[in-house]
Amino acid sequence: MRRVPLVICIMMMTVSLSGCIGGDIETSEGDDVIFEDTDDWPTYYVPTSGDLPTCDSTTLGRLYYVEVDTNFQACMSTGWQVVQIGGSGGNILVNQPPIIEANVWFADDDLVVDDGDGTYSILIGLHWNATDVDGTISQIGIDYDGDLAIDIPLPGNSGAHSTEDHSSQGGDNLAGFFAIPFESGLTFHRGQTPTDCKWAMTRTITVIAMDDDGTTSLEYITRNAFDPRTDSIGMLYYNAYEAMELNTDLDGIISPADYDWIMGVSPSTCPAPPVFSLTFDSGAVTSGDSDVLGVLTLVSGSPTNVRGQDGCSPIFVGLSLDGENYGQQCSSFSIQFSGSDAANPVAGDTYTISEAGVDACNPTNLCDGVWVDLVHDAGGDSQQQRIYAP
Repeated sequence: MRRVPLVICIMMMTVSLSGCIGGDIETSEGDDVIFEDTDDWPTYYVPTSGDLPTCDSTTLGRLYYVEVDTNFQACMSTGWQVVQIGGSGGNILVNQPPIIEANVWFADDDLVVDDGDGTYSILIGLHWNATDVDGTISQIGIDYDGDLAIDIPLPGNSGAHSTEDHSSQGGDNLAGFFAIPFESGLTFHRGQTPTDCKWAMTRTITVIAMDDDGTTSLEYITRNAFDPRTDSIGMLYYNAYEAMELNTDLDGIISPADYDWIMGVSPSTCPAPPVFSLTFDSGAVTSGDSDVLGVLTLVSGSPTNVRGQDGCSPIFVGLSLDGENYGQQCSSFSIQFSGSDAANPVAGDTYTISEAGVDACNPTNLCDGVWVDLVHDAGGDSQQQRIYAP
């Protein structure tokens, strides 16, 4: 059982030995604790246990610090007794919080489901186990938005599956996973070196367990927000070019302040990445094999050593067919650069993209956009940049 008077006495001794405790002290029910006036106590400090007063009805419940023994002794109904809090030999019992073990046993960036209201959730597989060594678990669940309140109740103290069915975008039934709102539990991380800036976005969920005495324990689980993995937190070294792509694909999920930081907008001291614009000429979708499909223009910045991936030069071109992106052979396109140095363009330079004797885009293929990949040096590293125009 809990010996409340002794706990109160310990608190009173602490006040006398170390100064003041700020703020009001309340019971678990919210009632103010009214302390006995310590001015009525003859003493609560003695050099040795032999200096303790007689333990009788007049001293019952008092607590003394014994200097030579460096311990506290309390006057109890059985006489003076050394106070030991907790442990196997404890005579003042302290509530033990629940013990939680939890981990993600499956996660994949392709497990995204439509919530039906314009938002999406990512599915995870979760294993958990919670025990309370001195009582029972009264509540257990998942907090996914960081407010330390349960958002998804768990079906038991241990388990590995939810009680929900989910439908994939392909119509498959994904049973037993937990759906975490895609925009919840996100934290943006900034990192800067003398030559470059890196960023990361993590998603944290928390398994919360509360025991029957009201004590709560937390188990945090963190994964890459966009590319979660089962075996680790996932890759977290992103650059400004990947931020631009994700910010476009995910409709501004990165906050404006964080996006401006990685993009080098003052007062940020990050190097500003080059900005390109790309146009797609839908009117050029004909049955010919020399149509001008689009124009890539450098708007700002000074990329260096520009080159295309997979041996394409100076840029790699792909087409969007019915909303799906498809890469094409380099020889399918003609790239006409307008500027002084194609490898080191300056603002205003352009790349005109045309078919090169191959009818890659026509009314039958239903081309609805064009995209380019280019690689250039930035911060001492080779950076890939993708630009898309519908």
